[in-house]
Amino acid sequence: MEVPVFNGFLFSAEASEAGYRAKAARENTRNLRDVVVRDVRTAWLAAANAFQKVAVSGELAKEANMALNLAQGRYQLGLASIVELSQAQLQQTDAAIGYVNAQYEYKLALSTLNFEIGARP
Repeated sequence: MEVPVFNGFLFSAEASEAGYRAKAARENTRNLRDVVVRDVRTAWLAAANAFQKVAVSGELAKEANMALNLAQGRYQLGLASIVELSQAQLQQTDAAIGYVNAQYEYKLALSTLNFEIGARP
């Protein structure tokens, strides 16, 4: 049987190494937690922003529809040219496309948020 009395401070060095490895693991865990929190917050803010864009683009589409109705009425009464009517139609089409794009961006942002929080579809 051998009892190492003097082993060159091997045991204390191994204990220090284990302590440093544990500290590094704690720091890695904290870093990963911070990354997850940041990603979730970013996704939530993007979803909230996209939700607001849907409301704004919906209002813009309503206004474009009203402007088109007014332009059609003016054209039928002979108070406006075909150019004015065509511009109103173009604005209405652009507003409708913007509204659909805003809805798509909102659904995409919600999907990203659900992915970040780990929700299943």
